[in-house]
Amino acid sequence: MSALAFTVRGLGFWAPGYPDLAAWKARPDACPEDQSATPKAELLPPMMRRRTSLLTRMAAEVAAQALRAGGLDATGATLVYGSVYGEIRTTLDLLAALLVAGEPLSPTKFHNSVHNTAAGYVSIATGSRAGNAALSAGRSTLAMGLLECAALVAAGEGDVVLVIAEEPLPEPLAAGRRWGPFAAAFALSAPAPSDMPATTCRLEQGPNDMSLAPARPAPAWLADNPCAAALALVDALAAGAPARVALEPHLAAGWQCALGAGA
Repeated sequence: MSALAFTVRGLGFWAPGYPDLAAWKARPDACPEDQSATPKAELLPPMMRRRTSLLTRMAAEVAAQALRAGGLDATGATLVYGSVYGEIRTTLDLLAALLVAGEPLSPTKFHNSVHNTAAGYVSIATGSRAGNAALSAGRSTLAMGLLECAALVAAGEGDVVLVIAEEPLPEPLAAGRRWGPFAAAFALSAPAPSDMPATTCRLEQGPNDMSLAPARPAPAWLADNPCAAALALVDALAAGAPARVALEPHLAAGWQCALGAGA
């Protein structure tokens, strides 16, 4: 068994108009009419939820879905959060406040501006006794997040959930770039002999076959999201068939996930 093999126990998904994985699988390719929708994020207590950003609520929502779908113990699973820009909208709000003479900085926004904000809120809400991590690696965030999780599984750290979340960039940082928000989560554990082959995966490095397009290309409103590579992985895992997914499709060679490759 490869040291970088793992089994996917459950998935989570949220985007405007698509509250869960079932809705995403059945989706039309059209952009949802209501781009302002927000996730329920019922994992977080109401008072806590009101203080959080869209990014944190998305992360909490899909983490809860993946934990539930995988039958994992929320207090014992390690959670890894990946986002290219993290809580950049909250950070920009603080910077804007600094430009206003006499404007006090919000203590709530200050402690919500760190990259591991979602990790802290979800850990508090679940009473987690396990570790967590937050990372950013540009368009390789999915690959590095999955590598971190696979290493934790191989090291015997137990169940791990990878959360990938990205919200739109605010101006002026967006500089005209537009993409819709979405989040996905993957509940992972060590492979077992009884696992179905399609749920057992292996991380590999090598050339990307540029002739192979995703089975269902990302819709235009999500295509430019810097974490869009996670959409292809969600689709491949949901299809339940052997496949190879490029985790770094922007590179000629990079990390790939081989589904149905547990040996």
